Amino acid sequence: MKRMLFACLLLCSWLLHAEVGIGEEVEISSVQAVLSLHSTQATWTFSGTVTNENNERYGYFLQIQRENARFHAMASLIDTQSKAVLIYEESNTLIEQPELTHWQVGNIFIRFNPINNSWVYGVKDKDKKGFNFKVDMLTSANGQAPKQQNLRPGIELLISQTGQLNGHIQLGESSTEQFVTARKAWFRQTWVSSPLAGKHQLSSVLCAFNNGSALYSMTMPESDAVRASVAGWRDEQGKSVTMSQFLTVQGEKDDTWRIRVTAPKVDLVLNNLLSKIDISQQRILGMTEGVLPGFCAIGFDEIN
Repeated sequence: MKRMLFACLLLCSWLLHAEVGIGEEVEISSVQAVLSLHSTQATWTFSGTVTNENNERYGYFLQIQRENARFHAMASLIDTQSKAVLIYEESNTLIEQPELTHWQVGNIFIRFNPINNSWVYGVKDKDKKGFNFKVDMLTSANGQAPKQQNLRPGIELLISQTGQLNGHIQLGESSTEQFVTARKAWFRQTWVSSPLAGKHQLSSVLCAFNNGSALYSMTMPESDAVRASVAGWRDEQGKSVTMSQFLTVQGEKDDTWRIRVTAPKVDLVLNNLLSKIDISQQRILGMTEGVLPGFCAIGFDEIN
């Protein structure tokens, strides 16, 4: 009887490892690797462009910020052809015991699947208007793992171009759901890794150009910043291009914003399409034209 029981235990253990155990190991290691998930002060940001089956292009921006039990979320979808703001959502909520891998803030949500290392994010209102996208994190646009960067003692940054994106856009009950794809998307994580004193300002840029190239930057104008500014340029294949770490972002008259890069020398101009929606101008979304047409998101954040 003891031998039969022992054999059964061995068989059950083997089956558990074969069918479940490997997945559990992947899940644990994947969740542990995403350090921002374990911080009580963190921000997750997705931005880029997608195209539907008619080759119509949309620009999007989605961000969820966590400060202990308080969550703030903002999401927007832009028709890049007409420059119309099709979707804009902003919500605040308290989540006393937040889940580790998914959050719902009003109509806006993000979820991390540790089994296949993917993120799902989007927005959906009561009229079924919204979008939902899934991005693959097992592969990146350039095939290389992103490197964590320390902006100042206690504030970490991880930014990467994801792998393939696919999803859907629904612009109301009377419209047909659109299937959309993209080769990559920007995914940025910032989080607090140790206690901080005072408030800390961050300004950021995320651009996705129509030719497949892309630009990012994050600036922290503080004397004790380890890196006052970090920036990166990706070519059409997602490979890094040498560029200056300092760029300037300046608001001008008539809701115009200018992004200047010294090397390579680039001068981007865009009109803020959210000027009549977000009057605080914490988020600026717009289309660049000229030599580098595309979609850019400028943000101003504060870490308490």
